[in-house]
Amino acid sequence: MKKPTPVDARLTTSRLIAVIAADCDIPLPKAHEVVMATFDVIARAAAGGHDVAVTNFGTWLSYPAAPRKARDPRTDKPVCVPAHQRVRFRVSPHLMDAVRRRDPEATIRKAPKGSKTPAAAATTTPAAE
Repeated sequence: MKKPTPVDARLTTSRLIAVIAADCDIPLPKAHEVVMATFDVIARAAAGGHDVAVTNFGTWLSYPAAPRKARDPRTDKPVCVPAHQRVRFRVSPHLMDAVRRRDPEATIRKAPKGSKTPAAAATTTPAAE
């Protein structure tokens, strides 16, 4: 497998598409199609009230928000906010650990069986002699 393209600035949708095209050796239009289809599926699932879980990355949680009273900041009058769906993102412990370590080579791919992950290797101590 070829070495991943480094990400050295804010990752916008356009840059994400360019990095995926370079990493997967596919044309930009095809990478654009794949990225947008992925985002579309996540959006449809969340809008339908379903959770979306990506192993070692995180989970988009769709949940109902109860109706509530709020205040209009322009008029200072109370307004009623109706019940609606909300979405939040919960980061996986795997990704959270990689971010805390500032690991530029972080991946969400599962490690081969029998190998130690970087996080597990860092927490093990050598046996006393």
